[in-house]
Amino acid sequence: MSILFGKPSVEQRSVSFQDVWGSGGSTTRGVNPLSIVPVYSATGLIADQFASSPCSVFDKGDSDVPVRAKEQPQLVRDPGVNGLDIYSWKHQAISSALLRGNAYGYILAWDKRGVPSSVVWLNPNDVDVDESGSSPVFLFKGNVIPRERLIHVPAYVQAGSIVGLSPLALFKAQIETADAAQTYGKTWFKRGGIPSGVLKNTQKALLPAQAQEAKSRFKASVSSSDPFVTGMDWSYEAIAIPGSEVQFISALKLTANQWAAIYRVAPEDVGGESSGSSLTYKSLEQDQIKFAMRTMRPWTTRFEAVLDRYLFGSQYVRFNLDASARADLTTRMAAHKTAIDAGVETVDEARALEERAPLTDEQWAQFQSMRSKAPQTGGGTDA
Repeated sequence: MSILFGKPSVEQRSVSFQDVWGSGGSTTRGVNPLSIVPVYSATGLIADQFASSPCSVFDKGDSDVPVRAKEQPQLVRDPGVNGLDIYSWKHQAISSALLRGNAYGYILAWDKRGVPSSVVWLNPNDVDVDESGSSPVFLFKGNVIPRERLIHVPAYVQAGSIVGLSPLALFKAQIETADAAQTYGKTWFKRGGIPSGVLKNTQKALLPAQAQEAKSRFKASVSSSDPFVTGMDWSYEAIAIPGSEVQFISALKLTANQWAAIYRVAPEDVGGESSGSSLTYKSLEQDQIKFAMRTMRPWTTRFEAVLDRYLFGSQYVRFNLDASARADLTTRMAAHKTAIDAGVETVDEARALEERAPLTDEQWAQFQSMRSKAPQTGGGTDA
């Protein structure tokens, strides 16, 4: 019996967003974490990179040499329900892990080889895990989830538990601090913490009605950029915002740096600051490599390790992080040449990465002819 739909006969019934995903995520004391700019930026950056990275199934076979499977299972092609595209499907999965520490996938259907073909990601807020017994029991809105129907990807796990730690619970103080700083800043600029200036009559005291009329005339003049004419009896002094009242700016940058450290992203990507950094093409390229290895690789590896269990035989799944880290043309061509010369990559594989069709027999013969006539460098010869 399906925990989502009640009876097996209606298991493929349409699923509403609210049935599966709830109202949009957990809050901390009424604060939606995604309303915090650094949290949204950090998790959005990782989730977008994860979702846009293509994943494929490979098969080692009897020779133990990995080859991309000719028939890619639906699990990596189109496992979503109700027309949900593969990008959004992966985005939901990684967002659950990033925000709640766990991604729970409920298997709706399998293909002819027993590989999950339709999976819906459950709202982690509606999933509880009872680890008091000999084996953990997963529950969705109070209903037991059959283990064979569940894909569970935990994030940060500790010994003695299979449930990933939730960043939102661990760093509740940072969420509340960031929310307080943003609220303070919004209130400041909307309502004004102190007056913008003092318009004073130096000769006499004004009645309330006279003061209101003078203020209205002054505002009308300066708002339209007209000159404001006065005699010797008026003075105007602008009030600067005192340093003690703009500490929220420092607080925002501080919390941004903290969330950057939590999610292992560059502080400047989430509204923080990196001391002594100068952005050049070379440093940006190095940052991309650093982001792929330090930030993205652990997340893709977590999902690969879990999804491998549901594949057929010696098959396994891999995310291609290199596909999104696209270098300039000269660098890419040099990398392809090195890979081809070293026997790591074929010409057709290089062309596929550049989204070009394989060479025809005629084009291949022409390529070989041109290559044999090219001047050799370094005293080497082509094989």
